[in-house]
Amino acid sequence: MKPNSNVQSFRITDALRCTLLNAPGKPNLACPRPALNGDQLPLYGARLWRNAVMQPRNRLALARWQGTRLTGLVSARTRSGPRAWEVDGLYLPAAAPTLNGKGQGDDDYKLDQMNAEALALLEDLFQAVGERSGERIFLRLPTESPTLTLARRSGFIVACNETLVEGPGSLHLNGADGETADHSTARGLRTRLPSDEYGVFQLYCASVPARVRQAMGLTFDQWRDGREAPTRSVAPTRQQEWVAEESGRIVGWVRLAGRGKSVGAEVMAHPDNPDQLFRMVDFASRRYPGLRWLVPDYQSPVRDRLTGRGGRQLGEYTMMVKMVAVPALEYGMAPVEA
Repeated sequence: MKPNSNVQSFRITDALRCTLLNAPGKPNLACPRPALNGDQLPLYGARLWRNAVMQPRNRLALARWQGTRLTGLVSARTRSGPRAWEVDGLYLPAAAPTLNGKGQGDDDYKLDQMNAEALALLEDLFQAVGERSGERIFLRLPTESPTLTLARRSGFIVACNETLVEGPGSLHLNGADGETADHSTARGLRTRLPSDEYGVFQLYCASVPARVRQAMGLTFDQWRDGREAPTRSVAPTRQQEWVAEESGRIVGWVRLAGRGKSVGAEVMAHPDNPDQLFRMVDFASRRYPGLRWLVPDYQSPVRDRLTGRGGRQLGEYTMMVKMVAVPALEYGMAPVEA
């Protein structure tokens, strides 16, 4: 079934129409990390205009229209490098979230048509990212979202499930032995240096399951490009990273990123140093009470430690990845006249 709507790159005229119509006016189905940390504005107003006017190389936006009505919009931006992109805005027809439902007669036809149009919108995004030499597109959705079915149909695969936990608000955290944690939890930690990049990658290879690395990135370049970058859409964002080093090897890493009270946290520890994981969680929690931790399913001890100390689970999410085919240049020979 060929959709009747028109899929096109977002232009100044689209920004004007969206402003006049107060569009897209629907909830964002995508859940990038900055949004979960409360550090990202909706894709309305000034952001739409800036994207339409400047057309930045690290950002894409595609709109889908039925006549003068905006029925779908998808936006994506690069992560830490040009080969890894993330969907940070996804607005689809109202029928798309009911993919698992069954209609009758005309309802079935309308649902199929809307889903076909949504798939066409995503396919255009894949093509546009590929033309910019992108290799992977990441998409985070609520785990219970029916839109997961649509994402799978378009070629996304599940990398891992994640739990969003708001850490305890008290600075006085008890250690594993029941004693009050103090600055000794920071023992062995130091500020991460640029020269630590490959050491952190080696820690990633040791601490992240192979099934996740297969989707998120296997090589050093893939991992470096695919690291989540803090939002650049609002006020300046601070980012701090620390590493734990033993015998010349990095065995732990923690990163805090955000602005104001909207700060997210990530952590890794070598499986041979499990206690280091809890030390870094305590260290980060003491610096910024109420951190937002997006904990992957293979780090359940972190989730349990946070919730066991008063942290609140705020939601469950699924991280998905789509491999993109990059257009290849064809070289050949052609006859010319002397």
